[in-house]
Amino acid sequence: MVIEEYDVHNLDCANCSAKIESEIGNLAEVSSVNLDFINKRLTVQYHEIVDKPLKRLNAIAAKIEPGVLLTPLGTKSTDSIEKPWFLSLAVVILGISFIVPGLPGTILGLIAYFTAGHKVLWTSIKEMLNKQLFAENFLMSIATIGALYLGEYTEAAAVMVLYEIGQFLEAKAVHSSRNSIKAMLSIKPEKMHLKTPEGFIDKKVSEANKNDTILIYAGERIPLDGTITKGESSVDTSSLTGEAEPVFVENGTKVFAGFMNNSGLLEMKVDTIESESMIARIIKLIENASARKSPTEKFITRFARYYTPIVVFAALMVFAIPTLLGYEAAVWFKRSLVFLIVSCPCALVISIPLSYYIGIGKAAKQGIIFKGSVYLDLLNKVKTLVFDKTGTLTTGDLKVSDELVSKDTALIDLQESLYLCEFTSSHPFSKAVKAAYSFQFDSTKVEAIAEYPGKGVLLAYNNDQYVSGSETFLRSYGFVQFNDPGAKSAVHVAKNNIYLGCVCFEDELKANLGTSLHALRELGVKHFSMLSGDRLPKAEIVAKELGLDSFYAELFPEAKLNKLEEIMSKQSGTVAYCGDGLNDAPVLARADIGIAMGNIGAQASIETADVVLLNDKPEQLLAAFTLSHRTQVLVWQNICLALGIKVIVMALGLSGISGLWEAIVADVGVTLLVIFNSLRMMKSST
Repeated sequence: MVIEEYDVHNLDCANCSAKIESEIGNLAEVSSVNLDFINKRLTVQYHEIVDKPLKRLNAIAAKIEPGVLLTPLGTKSTDSIEKPWFLSLAVVILGISFIVPGLPGTILGLIAYFTAGHKVLWTSIKEMLNKQLFAENFLMSIATIGALYLGEYTEAAAVMVLYEIGQFLEAKAVHSSRNSIKAMLSIKPEKMHLKTPEGFIDKKVSEANKNDTILIYAGERIPLDGTITKGESSVDTSSLTGEAEPVFVENGTKVFAGFMNNSGLLEMKVDTIESESMIARIIKLIENASARKSPTEKFITRFARYYTPIVVFAALMVFAIPTLLGYEAAVWFKRSLVFLIVSCPCALVISIPLSYYIGIGKAAKQGIIFKGSVYLDLLNKVKTLVFDKTGTLTTGDLKVSDELVSKDTALIDLQESLYLCEFTSSHPFSKAVKAAYSFQFDSTKVEAIAEYPGKGVLLAYNNDQYVSGSETFLRSYGFVQFNDPGAKSAVHVAKNNIYLGCVCFEDELKANLGTSLHALRELGVKHFSMLSGDRLPKAEIVAKELGLDSFYAELFPEAKLNKLEEIMSKQSGTVAYCGDGLNDAPVLARADIGIAMGNIGAQASIETADVVLLNDKPEQLLAAFTLSHRTQVLVWQNICLALGIKVIVMALGLSGISGLWEAIVADVGVTLLVIFNSLRMMKSST
């Protein structure tokens, strides 16, 4: 498979965008295609390398909408929203025809008509030559020429003026929304203060190399991912994580591009170049989100293909049937023109992707990454939410709470043996052990080591044999007597076939978790479950405290996957799995929708999950569900507005109540209405 991306220029018609996407998708060499009208980007996946495909793609695009140009990604845009000054002249001419009596209205109406509609008429000729008979400009030309034929010169000119004004405002609204989202996510600094033998000099961020040293002044954004080497400060991480509380950083602290340095002067060693930084990966995910379309978007795209032909056919029937029955042809011809004017589905084709686009951008501002509108849509349908325990429901910051030493064993022997076993591991237990104890570890004395995820560690070190892990793990090596840790999580330790005892750990539930789960129930989640590798008593305490509907304990990583599949077979509706993204990759991938809930920087979270929460607070999970719900409401509002108003105007046109003026309002007016309705969510505080 070969994926190519192109910039799209001069594309103003959302319906034409869908047609271009469909035509390119029909090419034999194309596996899949996505044309993002909002961001003016075309992504084509080919079965194999294609020689010079741009010529063919441009021919397809220009045939459907003359003037459209596709160029390689990154080409400097030549698009601009041209101010339609000619409309001012047309409005003046129309005004004169209304105000000054005795002037020839027919001539002034025709002058105003051709002044306002010359671009539409010229484009419609091109569309006709390309056999695009259901194109918007062609149908608008036919409708207004029909009005001229009936002697409605002023009305035809006014309709053309209103249409062009609507097109201009529509382009401005879409352009404004696109720029607003980009500005909301534009948090990458363009320059850095690079340390050189001559001192610090300003350079472009793109010129940075790994291990460079840069300086960050107070009030500046950190330009790249890196590690603080000098200085102390607090940083604002809200631009990436949505977390308002400042974070203290010092020598050795990992920081990410986009963080704001609040106070102190910092020196930092660069860990990643610009294209590999966390914020660059996040922005790339957001830009590519349009390729994963929701079922609603796909339906609207299919619906748009049939809507225009059906309405045009209805227009013909509105004229033909009454005329054949002997009614006045001129009356029914004018009524049929109403149908032609409202036959463009642009209001739907623009507003639905725009609603999802704004929802995804709004979520990103809060540190929530949706990898496509399909997941924004799907989250609203979740009925069962399954959690990992450690790091998801609990803080994951384990601490040593108790040390239970067996008879004739010194406490320091238990501590040192456990420290040696856990030194090379990254498991949360290991981190807690290394935080609590400090002993010498000489890697040259390691004779053999094996870690069994979710079970334990075998270590041969300096002629001694060590075993650490769960009670079940040690039983498999012949140990039968153990200290009882009660409901607490514990790691048991043995040295040279002698059981030394166990160390217990405690973990806290995350703050406000209960409140968030209650709010999620109100949003429609019916069943909460938990999968844990912890011992049964500990898992039961957590489940009862949170009021979970079910829980499963003492599960190895592979058993979690099996248990999730069992839950999915039993529970109706969409099932989501929420984990920390570190060791839950298979389960996150298997669920209907995987939600990674953990600290920013976890590569596994970014790559595996469908939704990524860049901080680990329950409020962010609730915010993701809330945004999904609000976006879904917005989408259906726009669908009802767009279709409802058009159907009403067609019905009124059929009865003779509405005319061409009302029809043009129903066409361009409703498009603007749904765009501005979508923009409301971007302006809201939540």
